[in-house]
Amino acid sequence: MIEESARVLRVEGDIVWIEAIRQSACDSCSAQKGCGHSLLVKAGHQRLEVPVDRNGVDIQPNDHVMIGVPDQAVLKSSLLIYGLPLLLMILLAMLSQSLGANEVTTILVSFGSLIAGFFMVNWKSQRLDIRQWQPKIVRTLSSNQARIPVCEI
Repeated sequence: MIEESARVLRVEGDIVWIEAIRQSACDSCSAQKGCGHSLLVKAGHQRLEVPVDRNGVDIQPNDHVMIGVPDQAVLKSSLLIYGLPLLLMILLAMLSQSLGANEVTTILVSFGSLIAGFFMVNWKSQRLDIRQWQPKIVRTLSSNQARIPVCEI
């Protein structure tokens, strides 16, 4: 289970709206001005509300919780989203090359098969039971546990 701490924004029945707590070492690093990661963290700072399953945990707004996503969900979704289109593109490019197609035709076949792979991912993802892959609240955290620093020197 991949876990991340979050803050509860509101509770609506079995659905809880949370905001993930950004955990980055960029606040304590001495190389902030020369680090590209620091710039990306500052540029991408925006509030993102995510609905998660309450999972029977008794919580109130502003509580700190630990949310979890099954390891298999991350692995399978990554393979589906990235692996399927790329595998299809590579296989059909190799097939067209082995059949004696010229370079332009092979490039067009590769591009077309990549696009077809994206459509296959869309079709497959609509037929999956996505509820088992969604994050769930694992447990509540005390206020001290929610503020553990990532890196201190």
